[in-house]
Amino acid sequence: MGRRGYPPEFRRKVLDLIDAGRKVTDIARDLEISSQTIYNWRQQHRIDQGLEPGLSSGERAELLAARRRIAQLETELKIAPRATALLRDVKPPKVRYAAISVMAAEKLPVQSACRILEVSESGFYAWCRRPPSERSIRHAWLTDLVTEVHDASRQTYGSIRVHAELTLGRGVKVGLHQVALVMRHAGLRGLMGRRKRPRIERPDASR
Repeated sequence: MGRRGYPPEFRRKVLDLIDAGRKVTDIARDLEISSQTIYNWRQQHRIDQGLEPGLSSGERAELLAARRRIAQLETELKIAPRATALLRDVKPPKVRYAAISVMAAEKLPVQSACRILEVSESGFYAWCRRPPSERSIRHAWLTDLVTEVHDASRQTYGSIRVHAELTLGRGVKVGLHQVALVMRHAGLRGLMGRRKRPRIERPDASR
């Protein structure tokens, strides 16, 4: 059992045994705890009484709480811009759940993400357990197809050429607007062709 697992009453009993003249090694053997743990308790007790320099138990607790709060704020600072990037406007809960799912995959804590996006953890986990809808399945399938065509073009095709490849080359029934939307959500872009500058004829100096 770690040091934090012992209740204060047990620690007080150990310190009373030391004050009564019992040896630390004997107490450790009888109570089946490490001698170092007992030495640490005794030292902290002397600090709390003002007999030795150091942080008191109350100060340690405050420091620990402050560190936890700082860690929580640092996590929220990471979540806030990520949430803004995923949700540019106010979105319905199911869209926010999807954003939290992305952040959870990025190892950001679900609890903090739910608090920042103002949804419940229970609602998020209930959403995770729901089977995917036909629309979401088609969207995922279409995203894979669009990405495949885009990669095959060495990432040069824009939405018009990707749409042409899907509809004419593969017989997929999909609209141009939907292809453009899928590419935008997946962060896929085509290469813009260079605009040809109009050729200006210079006047003949000999004339």
